[in-house]
Amino acid sequence: MLRGSRRPTFRCPSLVSLTAQLFLTLGTCFAISQEPTQGKALHAALEALQNNRLDDALAHLTAAEHEQPSDARIRNFRGIVLVRLGRNNEAEDEYQEATRLDPNLEDAYKNLGFLEWTEHHLESARAKLQRAVELAPTDSFAHYYLGRVHLDAGLYDSAFQELDRSGIAWAADADFLIEVANGYLALRKQEKARGIIDRLSTMQLSDSEAGVVARFQLLTGNNAAAIDLLRRLEERQRPDCPRWAQLDLALSYLSAGNYEKAAAQSQMVIDAPQFAGAPGEEAASAWSVIGIAKARLGQSGAAVDAFRRASKLDVHREEHWLNLTRELMEVNREEAISAAQEALKSNPASYALHLRLGAAYLSLDRYAESESEFRQLVVAGDPLPTSYVGLAQVLMRTGRADEAVWELAAAEKKLGPNFLISYFRGLVLDRAGRPAEAISAFQDAIRLSPANSEAHLGLGQTELGIGHTNEAIADLQKCLQLSPGNAQATRLLSQAYRRAGHAQAALRYSQETAKEPAPQNDLLGDFILPEWQDPKERARQ
Repeated sequence: MLRGSRRPTFRCPSLVSLTAQLFLTLGTCFAISQEPTQGKALHAALEALQNNRLDDALAHLTAAEHEQPSDARIRNFRGIVLVRLGRNNEAEDEYQEATRLDPNLEDAYKNLGFLEWTEHHLESARAKLQRAVELAPTDSFAHYYLGRVHLDAGLYDSAFQELDRSGIAWAADADFLIEVANGYLALRKQEKARGIIDRLSTMQLSDSEAGVVARFQLLTGNNAAAIDLLRRLEERQRPDCPRWAQLDLALSYLSAGNYEKAAAQSQMVIDAPQFAGAPGEEAASAWSVIGIAKARLGQSGAAVDAFRRASKLDVHREEHWLNLTRELMEVNREEAISAAQEALKSNPASYALHLRLGAAYLSLDRYAESESEFRQLVVAGDPLPTSYVGLAQVLMRTGRADEAVWELAAAEKKLGPNFLISYFRGLVLDRAGRPAEAISAFQDAIRLSPANSEAHLGLGQTELGIGHTNEAIADLQKCLQLSPGNAQATRLLSQAYRRAGHAQAALRYSQETAKEPAPQNDLLGDFILPEWQDPKERARQ
């Protein structure tokens, strides 16, 4: 879920009143149509309800209860009136009694489920609304509010099924639509999410809602819309624009590739008088944006300085240390090791920092220390393949290819089919002089990730090594199709065509020049963007 979005623990009173009125109207129409069979007190109560005389209605319903103590409908109507009067605890008791008197009274389950949802008792609300749906499968409101319950619980598939079954149009309620957008993003339904986000962008939003929608725009790649929304928010709030909005604007520039503006906006935030006394984590995030922007601009010294400031201001936030050590891996790996060790003093249980330290040791051929770091994670039962792959790389470089094969086979048993494990098994099996098994492992990797050029390259190289020239040509051509200009694939193709007797093709590939991609020494990928929350969201947690 997007950090900064809000899952409310209560509902707007006007929404509760409106929906209670809808239930009331439906129930009243049913009751009056049955007038010949109902007592005078109940009839008077329903007339009072129609005229919104709630105290009179409650008095008449109390009298009606004495007249007909086993009539579950009376208890249900008393619950409706009590909700309208703001006496929710008493209303809940009435709905419960109604369901006891008549276990098949769908309205009572529906009203009780709705009431519990407004108070964020999601499990209980779900049970009551599911019972209402069982009793009345075509009841639109029961399906709708069951969908709302599932939505608040993060059960997005079920939520959208129920909301669709209800047939009720979605209101222009920002809290609700933010949760809908969260749901679609969680389900990777980008187009539907974008439709909701676009709708939100046209609505009157509070400052914090505007910030959430801007973050949604960033997540879906609409950087220009995010920047426009945040700049409008900044303009209407000057000179007291919230810090989080200014930070979001800096992050929007960064995501849009406007690195100079990202750095300048973050520096402006840091230098602003209203930023004085801001929490350390906010200042750290601002420096982190500056660091990433400077790194993208090729200004490594400034980037390292900014990341150091971020790490010192918020020592328990591993992301800042990871950004610092990533940049140091490019410019000074000994310092990367020192920084990772320092970071682990404040974050001793950080999986990512142990990985980074292992990778830094590996990059400097400090194999014993690297192996120790990776083995700690493997022994601890790493649920991801990364530490197993790191360990296998150490073992390969120290001439223990067979041991690397064993470690990766054990990892596959623990984790199940996994592209990285299959791919590295192919590499180490080839290094161990077991080409037939290597080919099988590369083929497994390709089945798991057909568009990965490196797996086709490894397969083609191994096939070429054992004389399977035609197969090698096919796989190396596939590698070039997926990664045009791959220098290693180009050289191997030239060799393969020469062996196959195709001199012209061999010459053509030997003459082609291409820059080979730089080796990836970092096991953890790119910089980690900072996250922050507005004060309202922080207060809720």
